[in-house]
Amino acid sequence: MRKFPYLLGHGEIASLYGVERQTSQLWKTRGVLGEPDVVISGNPYWLLPTVLGLAEDGTREYLPERLKEYKAGIDGGYEVSDVAELPDIVGLKEIPWVFGKKYMDVYQWRVRRSFASEDAVISGSPLWLLDTVLEDAEQRGRATVQDGIDRIRAGEREQIKPRGRKPSVEPKPTPPPLPEARTFMPGEHTVEDVAAFAAELLNSGFSMTVRPKR
Repeated sequence: MRKFPYLLGHGEIASLYGVERQTSQLWKTRGVLGEPDVVISGNPYWLLPTVLGLAEDGTREYLPERLKEYKAGIDGGYEVSDVAELPDIVGLKEIPWVFGKKYMDVYQWRVRRSFASEDAVISGSPLWLLDTVLEDAEQRGRATVQDGIDRIRAGEREQIKPRGRKPSVEPKPTPPPLPEARTFMPGEHTVEDVAAFAAELLNSGFSMTVRPKR
């Protein structure tokens, strides 16, 4: 049986501490949870000792029964305390590098069950040991690309994409000031007066809401 290191994503961290997944993400945002120990296919993961270290200051406690359940869910699981000791692990974004294929090609292999089963599923994302992928390729007679394999062994992985819009290099122009409000009274103004003012606003790019008053 293959051995797979204990890695945790936000889902496992939240379960371990009995909090919502958003809370784990908030810990990361606030710096309570440090930068991920490893990023695979754009997803962050932390070593088990890193995650258990969140309880060291006494402000939060992990649930021992949840820890036991987590470990039981990782076949051949073992603890790693140093990132340098991690084996080469890949996800769906790196596997195409191994074969010189597109993401959808590998996705279809999985759908057709013509690809090795994942070694672990962490926070909903499948992960494989690189050795598992290479052995499966050899058994199925699939050609591999050495350059892609070398990239993975050198530590290259698909990184987390920043959320939100990319800030514009040029500042946005200052919008024109809003025209002063006008009140139209029966007997003092005509329909043509109202229409002319409305046309002026619309032609200037302003939106308009009409609220009648008695």
